[in-house]
Amino acid sequence: MSGAKEVDAGPFSDWLRSMRAVLRDEQDADVPCGDCVGCCVSSYPIPLRPSDQVAQQQVPEEFVLRAPVRPGHLLMGFRDDGSCPFLFARACSIYAHRPQTCRDYDCRIFAATGLKPAGRRPVIQERVQAWRFSYPAQQDLAEAAAVRRAADFIGAYPEHFAAMRGGTPSAAAVLAVKSYEVFLDQGAGSVQEPRPGAEVAQLAAQVLAAARAFDARPA
Repeated sequence: MSGAKEVDAGPFSDWLRSMRAVLRDEQDADVPCGDCVGCCVSSYPIPLRPSDQVAQQQVPEEFVLRAPVRPGHLLMGFRDDGSCPFLFARACSIYAHRPQTCRDYDCRIFAATGLKPAGRRPVIQERVQAWRFSYPAQQDLAEAAAVRRAADFIGAYPEHFAAMRGGTPSAAAVLAVKSYEVFLDQGAGSVQEPRPGAEVAQLAAQVLAAARAFDARPA
């Protein structure tokens, strides 16, 4: 994608419901990528799960980064230019059998939370800046504010979320989407304003409890 044109991200609440379904493994992400291949050219190592049979069978050996963390799991690297080894002519050569990590990826989560992708990933950063959500109802506005406040709080107090890797942008964004309901009734003040330690700890515990309840909920 070139230029700085705006890209329709859809109604916020519709996206939020869909993203939460993706995080529950209920569906694949449905992202209006157009001609953008940012996630395919941005030096992302891709976990390959046992269910990613085609990718595991066809990934060239030189792109397997290290021994599996768990039996049956691999980690796929990228070419010198940062592109995925399965990307040819700006298209995925195994798209119908692409890894689950690729099916789950939706860079709109960064636009929704106000977080920036980690590292130097200019193509994705450009796309994130271009996304524009719509807010057709009050619910969209309220939920968008809650998601942003959740992300702000997690970013302000990452030490409380180390168990969920809340110090990384991707993990913090996911945690915000899982726990945004905690912030639906919060006031208009910034969550980054100084707070008593006990208040921070209490709110952090609520965020963690909401995320764990989300993860425990059956699909």
